[in-house]
Amino acid sequence: MKKTAVPLMWQYVIYSYLLFWVMIIGLGGVASMIFRAPPAVMNAITVLCSWSPTIVLFLMLKKLRPGMTVGGFYKQAFKEKLSVPLLAATPVIVFGIFFSAVMIVSLVQGTAFSTQIAIPSALGGMILLTALQGPSGEESGWRGYLRLELEERFGFMKGNLVLGLIWTFWHTPLWFIASSFTGIHLLIYIASNVIVMTALTFMMGIFMKRCNNLFIPFWIHFCFNLSLRFFAGGIHFFAVISVLYAVVILVLVHRSRSMTATP
Repeated sequence: MKKTAVPLMWQYVIYSYLLFWVMIIGLGGVASMIFRAPPAVMNAITVLCSWSPTIVLFLMLKKLRPGMTVGGFYKQAFKEKLSVPLLAATPVIVFGIFFSAVMIVSLVQGTAFSTQIAIPSALGGMILLTALQGPSGEESGWRGYLRLELEERFGFMKGNLVLGLIWTFWHTPLWFIASSFTGIHLLIYIASNVIVMTALTFMMGIFMKRCNNLFIPFWIHFCFNLSLRFFAGGIHFFAVISVLYAVVILVLVHRSRSMTATP
């Protein structure tokens, strides 16, 4: 019986998962548990691991985009003029959701707003680290390459839903390594990741329909990760922020589809 070849798009997904999981569990695990590496080394390893989707993209580019160079890929990805309104709207939406979630949790628990917020001491270093991790390392692969493939194959709605789930479960090792949640709290945390990352995927997709520039998903990803740097609460925050992201994205999707349908 003749074997059916795995399409290149799914090969890319599989290799991105394998490389990240091997790096985060193998390299990160050895550095942490055996060599007791200091925070600076662990941060460097985290940055390297987050670049696995882009590393795989570079290694497979000749197959994924025949005749295209890395320079040509980025020239095309960044060629469209950026939309200032979209850039301005991103932190308003992301930090608006974050602080709304903090406020709701504070009101429900009867605690001070400040107890849910952590102010980092080295803000500049934190901003740089945030940019180098997920946003810089992931978006070339997820939104620069895979989004286009999935939207072409499945359409906008289903394509971004699939992409959101791929992006979400790629993070699976981190749920158990980088979080201290267990039991029902871990289940809530995982569910929150699924909802929020899928919502962010739709936000990126909607914004990129208006401005097809790779900096847009980088900026959204960066703002979201940066907002979580100020998080100091517990599991209730993740439950609340999931609901807020779901509501906001449903509104954005509805408005986007209404605008598309308008003659």
